[in-house]
Amino acid sequence: MNAQAILNQIEADARDTAQKTLADAQTKADEMRTTSREKIEGMHKALLSQAQTEGDALEQRMLRMAELEERKELLAKKRALMDEAFEMAGKKLSAASNTDKRVFFLRQLLAFATGGETLEIGGENAGWFDDHFLSDANAALLKAGKTERLTLAPEKRPGYEGFLLIAGGAEMRCTFDALLEEARTELERQAAEDLFGTL
Repeated sequence: MNAQAILNQIEADARDTAQKTLADAQTKADEMRTTSREKIEGMHKALLSQAQTEGDALEQRMLRMAELEERKELLAKKRALMDEAFEMAGKKLSAASNTDKRVFFLRQLLAFATGGETLEIGGENAGWFDDHFLSDANAALLKAGKTERLTLAPEKRPGYEGFLLIAGGAEMRCTFDALLEEARTELERQAAEDLFGTL
């Protein structure tokens, strides 16, 4: 075999090897592009899914916050209405006749007194308390089976409309303010339950 034929053969083999190497490189490049495209598409889908999830969660948080603000505003309005209603109720109670107040306070006293307490009259609008109130109260307590008599405190307590029962250092207020405060506390509890669920 002559040298030219060997050179031609080497050149042909080199060309085949180069073409094969180029084809393999092209195949690998195509595979890498496909793999990269799949990875990018997967990452894109994952990011879209995550963004959707986070967006939904943010929307839910914002809705809950808006509902909470709405409930707070409604509670504030209810409180303002309660303030007005209790102020009017306090004025109406204070404006009641002395006869009606006497009947009311005697009924309250019979409900809460056990006998033996000291009765202290509030100094505000005390015209309902007359000379016979204590004896009427003791007679009613006796009739109810409570044999110990009430005694009257020597002075009226300023700042209250109603009476206080005092026994063993403890005081029980039966005043218009205390009754309204108790009713208000119960109404506020009910309003809070209506708005925010059971507390």
